[in-house]
Amino acid sequence: MNKHFWAALFIFFITFMNLINAQDQIEFTIELLNGDEVEFSKLYKDGPVLVNFWALWCKPCRTEMKYLKAIYEKYSEQGFKILGINQDTPKSLSKVNSFVESYDLKYLIGLDPNKKYFEMFNGQVLPFSILYNKNGEVVYMHTGYLPGDEIKLEEAVKKVLENKQ
Repeated sequence: MNKHFWAALFIFFITFMNLINAQDQIEFTIELLNGDEVEFSKLYKDGPVLVNFWALWCKPCRTEMKYLKAIYEKYSEQGFKILGINQDTPKSLSKVNSFVESYDLKYLIGLDPNKKYFEMFNGQVLPFSILYNKNGEVVYMHTGYLPGDEIKLEEAVKKVLENKQ
């Protein structure tokens, strides 16, 4: 069969498995960049939450963050939240704060230097995003970043805010 078919099938399978595992593993507490801790289940009780795994070395992550910031600023007053989970090594963590400040990110930044949460969600590639509704159900999932992906994400955020998901 066609190589593209098998590649597409493989990507679908990985995404499907991530979706199943992400739905089963949403209860966790993570340390934030400011030293506080947050329980994930408390975040989504008040509205949808996008969990976004990223790293400083990931160029697509940096590009995507500009759009995440804009989407957050547009919808945060409606209860939308973002938990950006940084994947840098302990050695690089000192640079994360200045990066977040330089991008003027106002959403929550969690730290995952040992990849505990990334592995819990069966993350494969950065950036990796999962949108949860206020019931803690996965309503959108995406791996990687290509121009235009932000449009799909914003549509998913709008739908979940309108309680259509």
